[in-house]
Amino acid sequence: MDTVCIAVIGAGVIGLSTASCISQLVPGCSVTVISDRFTPDTTSNVAAGMLIPHTYPDTPVPTQKRWFRETFQHLSEIAKSAEAADAGVHLVSGWQIFRSIPAEEVPFWADVVLGFRKMTEAELRRFPQYVFGQAFTTLKCETSAYLPWLEKRIKGSGGLLLTRRIEDLWELQPSFDIVVNCSGLGSRRLVGDTTISPDYCLTARRNQDGF
Repeated sequence: MDTVCIAVIGAGVIGLSTASCISQLVPGCSVTVISDRFTPDTTSNVAAGMLIPHTYPDTPVPTQKRWFRETFQHLSEIAKSAEAADAGVHLVSGWQIFRSIPAEEVPFWADVVLGFRKMTEAELRRFPQYVFGQAFTTLKCETSAYLPWLEKRIKGSGGLLLTRRIEDLWELQPSFDIVVNCSGLGSRRLVGDTTISPDYCLTARRNQDGF
């Protein structure tokens, strides 16, 4: 049987995570990550790594909860492993505080994180401009360590990292059987996807601070 050649476009946390998962789930395939920039020169290198989900109105809550639970479990296994320090994945406890009481005082992910509870009045007094807060333990992923760790895993399973700027996905047709687009904002240029945009969570940041 011929080896299936798979290209993953993009070397941010999504691209590298996807390539790593493919290598594990499809043994015997050939995986190549293609990007014009690799760590430490990607957007993911400066992205926040605190595992707290945001709500997406167009996606059913049970689906969002399943995604979050699976991600939490996956990163928890890394945090408990001997590779936790190299991967930059660890547990972190803290508070998420609000200037106004949120519509949902108990979010859908409350039973996924560890030790979720409402902050006490004594705790809130430390933050006089805030009226509501939640305390819990979640996972933190230091992307400056996590991305090199993912690259190492991909190489260790026989994958390749190729520095190349792709102008059109059809360029890859002769060499690859499957192409997975993980180019993020680059999809605007690469495939003309004008619907994609950065999510800065401006509303959330105006109303709350966390950790």
